[in-house]
Amino acid sequence: MEIRNEVDIATAGLPVPATVTPRPRVVVCMTNHERPDCARINQEIIKLNYAAPWPIVHACSDPTYEPHMEDVLVRCQPRTIIYGALNLLQQSCRAAVEIYNPQYLLHIEADTWVFNQEIITRYIDLLDRHPEAHLAASTWSTDQRPQWRRLHHPFAKVKLGLASIASAVGNDFYVKRKHTLSTQFFIARNDPRFFTMLDAVQPTIDNTLEYDFYQGFVKEFDKRGIIHIKEREPVHPDNRHWCPALTLHAQHWPEQLPRPADVPADGRPHPGVSGQYDIPGKKEVLAAHGFKHVGPAMRQLLDASDTSYYNPKAKRY
Repeated sequence: MEIRNEVDIATAGLPVPATVTPRPRVVVCMTNHERPDCARINQEIIKLNYAAPWPIVHACSDPTYEPHMEDVLVRCQPRTIIYGALNLLQQSCRAAVEIYNPQYLLHIEADTWVFNQEIITRYIDLLDRHPEAHLAASTWSTDQRPQWRRLHHPFAKVKLGLASIASAVGNDFYVKRKHTLSTQFFIARNDPRFFTMLDAVQPTIDNTLEYDFYQGFVKEFDKRGIIHIKEREPVHPDNRHWCPALTLHAQHWPEQLPRPADVPADGRPHPGVSGQYDIPGKKEVLAAHGFKHVGPAMRQLLDASDTSYYNPKAKRY
């Protein structure tokens, strides 16, 4: 187990690849700010239950975090949300190349669990077969139809009708923010140009990191460099917190909560509601999957009668 500190991306230059024979096919680049319990369970999923052994490089900006099952821990300084997320992403990928120099970098945020390794491997195989592609990721897009249905407005009904016709012929005008790429979960080919792009990303005030990541990637590699993870597109609203087709679970709540009487069940926006009354929590999906090998962090959550201990400083809903 190795512990290192972050580097200054602005002055470090491109990462110097390690000389490793044979090169690992994949290294997991995990990033985490204030979700230590999610990170520990994610590591147990990967280390104890994935058939193929993948090293984990964990970039973490929580100064109280103690190492668990990661192979490398990169301690980073806390920053504001977008700059912090970008820095963790840069630091984890850089360390993975400098220590392991794998063929592929699997970036995954600590609270984003993918239960089935074979799904990830399938996309890596696609990248193998398409050398012009350098990234497998979903867009960070939004299907507007659920919102239109809630409006009960004549114009919204017209748009829904047009969307139905357009969808039948392969047009998805009802999906917005298509010029984005999820930074939450992606697979990147290990290529110096990827780091030229990644280290040059500058968050913009008016846009999301997912937009800026897309702009930088397409400028460097073109749109043909992307293999879309279509099972999760569009991400919002239905695939944001979980995507059963990918066995992906990114919900922030440790357990599903009973719905209060004053919270509508028709999907209308409500203050403080993001899915915790409709979507199972981490505890429920972990129990339902039934992993063969249960680590100590998994066991703690599965046995907990009170989940207030779980990621105590992180936003849940």
